Amino acid sequence: MNSPLVSVIIPAYNGARTIRETIESVLGQTYSPFETIVVDDGSTDATPEIVAAFGPQVRLIRRDRNSGICDRARCDGIQQAKGKYCAFIDQDDLWFPDKLAKQVAFMESHPQIPMSHHYVRVIDEDGRPLEIRHEGKIPPTGNCARSLLEHCFITISSIMVRPEVWLDAQRAHGMRFPNSDLETFFYILRSFPAGIGFIPEVLGFYRRWTQSMSRQNWRWTPEDVDELERVYTTRVWEGLLDEREVRRALARAYAVNAEYHRHQGRPGRALYFARRGLRYAPLNYELHRSVLLSCARGLAGQGFSTH
Repeated sequence: MNSPLVSVIIPAYNGARTIRETIESVLGQTYSPFETIVVDDGSTDATPEIVAAFGPQVRLIRRDRNSGICDRARCDGIQQAKGKYCAFIDQDDLWFPDKLAKQVAFMESHPQIPMSHHYVRVIDEDGRPLEIRHEGKIPPTGNCARSLLEHCFITISSIMVRPEVWLDAQRAHGMRFPNSDLETFFYILRSFPAGIGFIPEVLGFYRRWTQSMSRQNWRWTPEDVDELERVYTTRVWEGLLDEREVRRALARAYAVNAEYHRHQGRPGRALYFARRGLRYAPLNYELHRSVLLSCARGLAGQGFSTH
């Protein structure tokens, strides 16, 4: 039997520091055939020139200006792809040489599965290996909606998906926000009862940066409550979960964020998250505790400003 073509999609924006190594890890795959597509999302550094230097091995698609939403660039690549499967990798991550071979074998042996992922090992900005991301916390192949609601454990650079499945999910939520991974996975789970596939092997590296734009914003928190809010209001959970489960997850996420800011010495920010969480669980003990402790600390002279 002929091996199916895989389209590797790499969205890029000002990735000159790492993208050469990322592309080299893709081109070093033991699997064949595959095509490599880089979608440059309006870079202002040397990223396009670095990609172009790979010649015909890599197809470069350039957007005139940055979209601000990575999935727009990723979908541009999918729309140009010719493969039976698409595999995603971000501009600063890396793959093991046998990643595509093992994941294609899984997808071919599970035709009812629309998408699969695997473990990745975290590396720091200089490439030094750290822990396995979400080790022991990822459920096996199947409907993982309940686990995803607690924490979004799927790493984008570990995904292999049937292209039409990803595009349909992206069209469903309109790609209006920078972070919509959870919504995408819920749309896919709603459409495919067999669920999402998981390969319990480390087949790539995920790079963690010590400094990031998101952490400089006071709204950065351990839990992405904005995306959970969108999941709740769009009701993409219907048919997968009970509404009470989603409300409990929102209350828990707000409580985690409130405690995070309180322990960081920011009672005003803690109060902001605790009060929002009470909309979903008015009797939640942890949220009421955060409100009281934050108010007490504020009265002691810490202030309540959230600006």
